[in-house]
Amino acid sequence: MLYLILALISGVAGGLLVLLTGRNRHSLSNFITLFFSASAAFFCWRVAFLVFAGERVRFGWKPGELQWSLDPDPLGAVFGLIASTLWLFAAVYSFGYMAGKERQRTYYAFFLLSLSVTVGVAFSGNLVTLYLFYELLTLTTYPLVIHDRTSGAVRAGSKYILYNLSGAGAILIAIITTHSCVGNPDFADGIVLAGCDSPVLGWLLVMFIIGFGVKAAIMPLHRWLPEAMAAPTPVSALLHAVAVVYSGVFGILRVVYSVFGYELIGQLSFSKVLPWLAAFTILAGVLIALRQDILKRRLAYQTVSHLSYILLGAFTLEPWGLAGALMHMISYPMMKMTLFFCAGIITEKTGETRISRMAGIGRILPGTMAAFAVAALGMVGMLPLNTFWGKYYLMKGSVAGGMWPLATVLAVSGLLNAACFIPVVVNAFRGVRSPDRTGGDALQGGEIRSGTDSGAFGDGNDGNVLSRILKDRRMALMFVPALLLVLMSIVTGLLPGIVWPGVQAVTDWFFQ
Repeated sequence: MLYLILALISGVAGGLLVLLTGRNRHSLSNFITLFFSASAAFFCWRVAFLVFAGERVRFGWKPGELQWSLDPDPLGAVFGLIASTLWLFAAVYSFGYMAGKERQRTYYAFFLLSLSVTVGVAFSGNLVTLYLFYELLTLTTYPLVIHDRTSGAVRAGSKYILYNLSGAGAILIAIITTHSCVGNPDFADGIVLAGCDSPVLGWLLVMFIIGFGVKAAIMPLHRWLPEAMAAPTPVSALLHAVAVVYSGVFGILRVVYSVFGYELIGQLSFSKVLPWLAAFTILAGVLIALRQDILKRRLAYQTVSHLSYILLGAFTLEPWGLAGALMHMISYPMMKMTLFFCAGIITEKTGETRISRMAGIGRILPGTMAAFAVAALGMVGMLPLNTFWGKYYLMKGSVAGGMWPLATVLAVSGLLNAACFIPVVVNAFRGVRSPDRTGGDALQGGEIRSGTDSGAFGDGNDGNVLSRILKDRRMALMFVPALLLVLMSIVTGLLPGIVWPGVQAVTDWFFQ
């Protein structure tokens, strides 16, 4: 129980300490952020090992009529590991990206608070606790979305709040209905609605899917997500790969397998629509992404598509489908964070945000674009990258569930993802950079940076790219997390057995 509490409060403690530091004590704020991010990850791993070993780790309290509890099962343990581990990478990247920028104390305080809230979502033991942390996540990430305080950021924040609070309202209605029927049992005690024979079950499922579908960016509930790209790049990476969107996906997995159970939900007519809704979002998301010229917006719409890979696997109601969903849930954020990290480096080093203006940029930033290229292949789902295995099991689950056209959707999506990113990489290395955009001068915090270190990410004529990267401390802090994520993706792609025990623990839990 102690590990559970420490995992939850590490981010809160760190965030409060950051707020107590001096306005210009940036080194101290960075140290606090790194220490408490690492602490949360360490204790999440400890909790996960206990859960996978079959132990029940629970902390509960009942201040009134409602029972609140932290009681992670294997699914919650997996999500907790994903979020807390990748938060560390975003923290290190932030040290480079935020250097010299304003409002760093506010940024790191809410960065850490959001970590604790995300861990709370993962380890929630029942619907009421999940709802509490789910709502708090919207509130703690809002200051990060509007961090730059520009008019565009404020508009994006308004849309972010409006969409997500509306979704939370639908969830609240569904939870109240569920509570009136069966109370508020823990997820670990079995299927919440087991034995419930209410005529409103179909509508209850609709409300849950709408509510969690906002953060999961199911079309047409996705419109807040591209606008949230006004946030700083490390926040965009967290929004799109770890915290907010995954909380929505996690909520839907909870509803399907913990609240209804695959047997009960399979009897509801609306459940037959869900796989095709996910398939539509997969194709529509990547098709819209193809039309985007701003790199971060292309990544945003591609996120909309890939989140529904996970949902499609869950909606097959097949063990192999769920296994594919979990494999993709583990592998996808490594590649997506790499893409966002590289996009941030490109902007910081060259000032470019539009794909049409990135011709020849690979000669200025060969290391960055090489990492981007590997991550792009990961979005396609190619070996030896780990995203291949998620796609493979998703196809296997689709066929096992008698929905073979869904496998075709995944194959077509892979081709569209290739069209989305491969030309960008080819043009970056083969295209010719216009004279007015060479020299490496870049915007940083509203000022023009000198071009003296423009090759820090590797002059195309320099034989030792890595050594030049490491000489620029700020860029090294941004590039090394991307490089490590690429290496992790290759290793887990070649050796998928590293993550398979966690996947199997979840599938066994729900299909035992």
